[in-house]
Amino acid sequence: MSVQVRPATSADDAALVVLDRTSWSTESGFPSVFAKEQAAFFSDRNPPGSFLVAELDGVLVGYVKVELKYPPLPEAAHVFGIRGLVVARRARRAGVASALLVAAEDYARSRGGRKLSLNVLGGNVTAQRLYARHGYVLEGRHRAEFVIDGGYVDDLTLAKEIAPLG
Repeated sequence: MSVQVRPATSADDAALVVLDRTSWSTESGFPSVFAKEQAAFFSDRNPPGSFLVAELDGVLVGYVKVELKYPPLPEAAHVFGIRGLVVARRARRAGVASALLVAAEDYARSRGGRKLSLNVLGGNVTAQRLYARHGYVLEGRHRAEFVIDGGYVDDLTLAKEIAPLG
């Protein structure tokens, strides 16, 4: 099986709606968000140009959203953020998430990025291990930031230097 990562296009919209609807869980996301019916994936806030998609043997199985973390601040133009990384359940453990992370780092670096930041829920141990394997380190823990399924959940901020900071 071969993972290919490419920029998203508007033609990916329907497949991404299905992927979003079927891939999130309370361990990895917010029930209030993924419970909403979504007619379209892309919007003015989420244009195709902010996403990279992964295909496994020609089938779309994942995406990552990468954008400036603090637009339009020129003082932070070197910091990019991952605002979502999703892999279809059937494609997990096939290297898709790793391929998307590498592509996200390349994307940010090619646009002047030197640091890539992301947030992950405290209970999402699988994602935390993935990010650690790729060199992401804990920069902050926001204790009891969310209530999911009746329990308090920490929000972790992780980051990685993707080019020398000076």
